Amino acid sequence: MTGQVERTRLRSTLLVGVSAAVVPAAIGIAFLGRYGWDRDELYFLAASHHLAAGYVDFPPLIAVVGRLVVDAFGSSLDALRLTTMAIALVSVPVVALCARELGGGLRAQAGAALVWATAPFALGSASIFHPTMLDLAAQSVTLWLVLVAATRPMPRLWPLVGIAAGLGLEAKYTIATLLLALLAGFALTPERRVLRTRGPWLAVAIAAVLLLPNIAWQIDHGWPSASFASSQRAQTADDTPPPAYVAEGVAFLAAGAALAVVGGVWMWRRPPFRLFAWAAALVVAGFGLEQGRAYYPLPSLVVCVAAGAVAIERWRPARRWPRPAAVAVLVGFQLVVLAVAAPLVVPVRTTAGMIESGVWKDSFYKDEIGWPELVAQTATAWRSLPAAERRGGAILAENYGEAGALARYGPALGLPPPLSGHLSWQYWRPARLPQRVVLAVGYDESVLRGICSAEHVVATIENRRRLDNEERGRSIAVCHLQRPLGSIWDDQITRDEL
Repeated sequence: MTGQVERTRLRSTLLVGVSAAVVPAAIGIAFLGRYGWDRDELYFLAASHHLAAGYVDFPPLIAVVGRLVVDAFGSSLDALRLTTMAIALVSVPVVALCARELGGGLRAQAGAALVWATAPFALGSASIFHPTMLDLAAQSVTLWLVLVAATRPMPRLWPLVGIAAGLGLEAKYTIATLLLALLAGFALTPERRVLRTRGPWLAVAIAAVLLLPNIAWQIDHGWPSASFASSQRAQTADDTPPPAYVAEGVAFLAAGAALAVVGGVWMWRRPPFRLFAWAAALVVAGFGLEQGRAYYPLPSLVVCVAAGAVAIERWRPARRWPRPAAVAVLVGFQLVVLAVAAPLVVPVRTTAGMIESGVWKDSFYKDEIGWPELVAQTATAWRSLPAAERRGGAILAENYGEAGALARYGPALGLPPPLSGHLSWQYWRPARLPQRVVLAVGYDESVLRGICSAEHVVATIENRRRLDNEERGRSIAVCHLQRPLGSIWDDQITRDEL
C-alpha cells in the first residue's frame, strides 16, 4: 500500500512539472526561428558534419545531437532548436522533484516548477541551439540524483550520478565547477560521512571515463581548449563586470533568484541539506571571481529554488496575510522582470520591431541577421574571378560564423566548401592546400597585407536591415598569396582564440 501511495505521489509531481514545462515550450514554439540562424548555431551545424571526440571551444555532445537531428530532419533550424529546448526543459520537472525530495507538497512543487519554467532563462530555451541547453538538463538531473542518493540515502543511484555528470562534461565544461563544489559541500558539512563510502567516488570514476575520449583528443591536438579558455575569460571579464554579473543573473532567474536565496538559507539551517547551500554559493562565487557569464551558475541553483518554495509553503507566520503577500510580491517581481527581459531572450517582436526597439544591442539577435546576404555577396565576388582562379582557388573565412554561413548557404549558390582557420574550423580542411589565390571573407586589410602579394577589395559586407553587427563593414577581397595556403596555414591562418 505504501509503495502504491509513493508511486501516485511521484506521478503527481511529474504531472505538475511537465505541465509547468508546457508554458515555455508553447511560448518557444510560437516564436521559433523568427530571426534566423545564430553564428554559434551555424558553427554547431558544421560540427555535426565533422564528428570528433573534441573541439576547440566546446565538448562534442552538441555536435552528436546535431548530427542525429540533421540525419532525421535535415538542416532544420526549427528541429535543432526544438530538440535542445526539449532537453533543457527536463529541468522543470526536476525542480518539482527536488521540492518533493525536500519535503514539499504539491503547492511547493508547482510553485518551484512554475517560477523556474517562466524565468527568462527557461523561456529562452527554444531561442538557440546551444550546449547551454544540454548543460541545464545535465546539471539539474545531477543535482537531483545527488540529493536523493545522499539524503535518503539510496547508494544504488551513484552510478547514475556519474553518467549524468559525465554527459554534462561532454555537453559543457562548466558542470565541473558544480561537481567540485558538491565535493566541497560534502567535506564542509556533517554529510562528509558520504565521502567515506564508495558511491561518490564511483560516480567520479564513471564521469572521468566518459570524458576520456575528449581528453585524448585534447592531448592529441595540443590542448587547444586551454588557449581558447584564456581568450574567452578575457572577453567575459570585459563584458560582465561584477555588477552586471549580479544584475544579469537576477534578470535571468527573476523571482527564482529570490527563491534561491530563501532556499539557500533554509537549507543552511538544516544539516542534511546544508551541502547544497554550500555548493550553490561556491558555484556562484566561483564564476563571479572568474568573471564568467551570468548564466553559467544558474543551473546549480535548481535545489535552492526548490528549497525556497518549500520554505514558503512551510512558513507559518503569526498572522495569515504575510505568506499570501510574499507570494504576491514574488509573482509581481516575476512579471516585471519578464516584461523587461523576455524580449531579450524570446523573439516576440517582428524583425523590424526588434531592430527599431534597439533590443538587438543587448541580445544575441544581432548575430542572427545578415548571413544569407553575406553569402550572396561572396557568391557574386566568387563568380567575378577568372575561371582559372576559381578552379585553383578557395574561399577563406576569417571567423567561424562566416565559415558556418558559407557552409550552410553556399552550396545552393554554387560555392565550394569554405575554409577557415578559426577555432575548430582549422581541422576541417583537405590534407593539401596548394592554393595561391583565395577569396578572403571578413579579413582586415592589415592582415591581408601580411599574407598577400597583391590584394584588392571587391565588396563590403552589408545586410538588408543595415544592422550594425559584427560582420557589417568587413571586406570581401581577392588575395594572391605570397606562398601556398598550406605553408602558411599553421603560422598565419589558424587561431584558437575568439
